[in-house]
Amino acid sequence: MKTFGGAHVALLYYPKFDRRTEESIRAFRMKYDPFADSWEPHIPFIFPVPCDIVDEGKFIKHVETVLKNWAPFSIRIGGFAKSWDHWLFLLLKEGNEEAIALHDELYTGALAPQLRRDIDYVPHTGIGLFVRKDVGYNVLDPKVVDFDAKLFSQALKEAESLKIDSLDTIDRLVVNKVILKTGPSLQMDRLLVSSKEIKL
Repeated sequence: MKTFGGAHVALLYYPKFDRRTEESIRAFRMKYDPFADSWEPHIPFIFPVPCDIVDEGKFIKHVETVLKNWAPFSIRIGGFAKSWDHWLFLLLKEGNEEAIALHDELYTGALAPQLRRDIDYVPHTGIGLFVRKDVGYNVLDPKVVDFDAKLFSQALKEAESLKIDSLDTIDRLVVNKVILKTGPSLQMDRLLVSSKEIKL
């Protein structure tokens, strides 16, 4: 494997599911998500940023400044959609507008140049990726590649049969500093360097 840009920082929320839902999602991801062993189910608020662009200290300070003006808000997780780069997203039925507003506020200041303005932010948990293994997809630099429509259709039916409908409250986000290594055939290793919770 090769190191893709070395250390990165990201801002995530880890949803709290009941045991049955958690086990169902894990089994589904092990079948359809090539990165299931690298990341726990999460809602991304700031996607991985190389530390040589924004160092961890400035990143944390910025997040703390934004979050001190936010109160916890409720979400309801359920429903599915396909992303532009062929992920199956587990969506928010409630709390979507608040999550988008928070995401947009986080991508200001030093992080403004890191915002992908060509991609609309959809609050989600990615639970499956439906591309061929030989297309060169890189999760840190996603591009449109060949879509496996047949496998996606099968997986969507399975996902819908799980009947996920989960209430939660976003009351903290987690800053993760990680070393990410990407390789061929949708491989990625993640080494967690540090983790810090920041409360809303």
